[in-house]
Amino acid sequence: MARERFEDLNAGFVQELFAQYLASPETVPPEWRALFDEAPEVVAQQHPLVQRLREVYPDALGNGDGGAAAVEAPTELPAAVAAAMALVKAHRTHGHLAAKLDPLGSEPPGDPALDPLRLEPPLSEEVMREVPARLLRVHVPGETLADAFPELRRTYCSTLAYEIEHISSHEQRVWLRSAIESGRYRRELSTDEQRTLLRRLTEVEGMERYLRRAFLGQKQFSIEGLDVIVPMLDEAFELAAADGSREVVIGMAHRGRLNVLAHVVGTPYDVILREFEGERQIEAVASDPEGGSGDVKYHHGAEGVRKTESGELQVTLASNPSHLEYVDPVVEGQTRAVQTDHDDATIGHDPRAALATLIHGDAAFPGQGVVAETLNLQALPGYLTGGTLHVIANNQIGFTTDPDEGRSTRYASDLAKGFDIPIVHVNADDAEGSIAAIRLAMAFREEFRHDVVVDVIGYRRFGHNEGDEPSYTQPEMYKLIEDHPSVRELYARRLIEAGAVTEEEVDGLDREMQETMRKAHESLKGAIEAGDAPQRKERRPGHVGDGQVETAVPLERLRELNEELLAVPEGFTVHPKLLKQLERRRETLGKAGGIDWAQAEGLALAALLTEAIPVRLTGQDTERGTFSHRHLVLHDYETGETYTPIEHLPDAAAPIQVYNSPLSEMAAVGFEYGYSVSCPRALVLWEAQFGDFVNSAQVIVDQ
Repeated sequence: MARERFEDLNAGFVQELFAQYLASPETVPPEWRALFDEAPEVVAQQHPLVQRLREVYPDALGNGDGGAAAVEAPTELPAAVAAAMALVKAHRTHGHLAAKLDPLGSEPPGDPALDPLRLEPPLSEEVMREVPARLLRVHVPGETLADAFPELRRTYCSTLAYEIEHISSHEQRVWLRSAIESGRYRRELSTDEQRTLLRRLTEVEGMERYLRRAFLGQKQFSIEGLDVIVPMLDEAFELAAADGSREVVIGMAHRGRLNVLAHVVGTPYDVILREFEGERQIEAVASDPEGGSGDVKYHHGAEGVRKTESGELQVTLASNPSHLEYVDPVVEGQTRAVQTDHDDATIGHDPRAALATLIHGDAAFPGQGVVAETLNLQALPGYLTGGTLHVIANNQIGFTTDPDEGRSTRYASDLAKGFDIPIVHVNADDAEGSIAAIRLAMAFREEFRHDVVVDVIGYRRFGHNEGDEPSYTQPEMYKLIEDHPSVRELYARRLIEAGAVTEEEVDGLDREMQETMRKAHESLKGAIEAGDAPQRKERRPGHVGDGQVETAVPLERLRELNEELLAVPEGFTVHPKLLKQLERRRETLGKAGGIDWAQAEGLALAALLTEAIPVRLTGQDTERGTFSHRHLVLHDYETGETYTPIEHLPDAAAPIQVYNSPLSEMAAVGFEYGYSVSCPRALVLWEAQFGDFVNSAQVIVDQ
């Protein structure tokens, strides 16, 4: 058997023969025995199991003299190790199918591959004790598989679960396995941290309860059932600030938005209460100098400043109309603008400067195409933001539509697998597990600057809105929800049993929150009567002005810019056909004339750059131009390397970004709109391949 043919052989066949060789060399065919005696390195290099067996039983290999040493390993060990490896792989890949992720108690489907007794050979407790854990390359504690297996089961099949094995990057998979199995991001919270978490859950639930009691029948789109999302955002933003972020941009729909406004952005309670009073008191509307915003309270955007241990953090909640996920690319564009340095001709992009955070609905994430378009932007040079934190607010229902009617996949998050994004599932009733999920997600982002999804599986305490009757369509689910304690109650009970708090302290926190809301409400009523109610700060478009703007550029200056736009480095070979087209531009500013659209456009953009106005030009085939007319980015005819003359203007005082966009309209236009919102001094342009293509971005245009 020639050594070079090893790579063509079935791995299982070779490993089985090698196991037989270890146990009884004389039973192996002579040609194979000779090969194992003389070339164990070749076998080991190409077959991982063989390599691991060699590491544990080095004396079992041939000595080069045609004979194998005595084997101390049990005869069934190689097969048991192979089965154990399969068991580990099954838990890493399919452990989530046995995880208890539903707060309402539905049984997980499981998977036969997770049962050690169904493997071949069956992995009984006795056999497990014979398998060294270090052969399996797991990061859970334990000397043998018998020690490690319960830890492996707890890691992958509890109220936290993971989907990471679809990721194509070996480095990312190995990092995630180590991070998950070692438990380094799932450490126990200190008593102070537990008390802080309980206080936050009390504030989240207490605000919703007060609003529902004080404004019976008004829509608030309560967060209840997914309360943990607020402390999860607290933790995420603390970690983002420690990583160097100075701003966070959030996009979300209506579910839980008022709670995020109050407890994440920092909008005062009386400002939120005023929105409710405005729906029942004409005095509240009349006290607004604008006469009301014309929008509903759960669509408003807001800005605030959070204090973190690493300093102040600007928090922006993007305005969002009724189109749910269409805010996603807008947030990405806003974030990219914050991360970009516009004060120098050389473009600078720091992905640590800002964190994009998108809170998705479980029905909308797989249901709305703009989500896939936005996910596709994550690794593109002109669009990447250093990793977006995606949180799925998973109610397990879309208005009245069950998951099996709304998507063709098991999980709401499955779309993300196509973009190599790791997915962490967490039961929304596991308060501390939810914090662990965020810690892992943010550590992954910091390490790889890549998107990550946390799927928070909870429920919706009431109907789609507070005036809706959900039991018309989901009677069984809502019987369970009616009797189900809140996450605050569950966590308080756990802390009481652990001695971290007393019942009196828990009740005191609840009373304190209700009293805080009552005082804010009473103060607001008095202010409304006095005509001095607090106003929500609304971001409105700036005033352009009525004066004439001088846009002319002296002819001599245009000629200078024209030459600079035609300059290429020594040794750069322009395509011969294109060279003639570009050379004609040298004559068009003279008596002959004949300047075309692309040349005029290039001169205009160059003039803006010299006046310190940043420019961002993206679109479909924009670098060259659909009609082979622009050619802002040149490609060397010999090497394929690119050069962009407009990026090298000697007198430029601001940067230009020129990128081809993906073949997308909705996300691409939304991204550029968001960019322009966060950087209003820049000229931001997007170009369709053909004019009517913009029709596919109509929602962005409308909103």
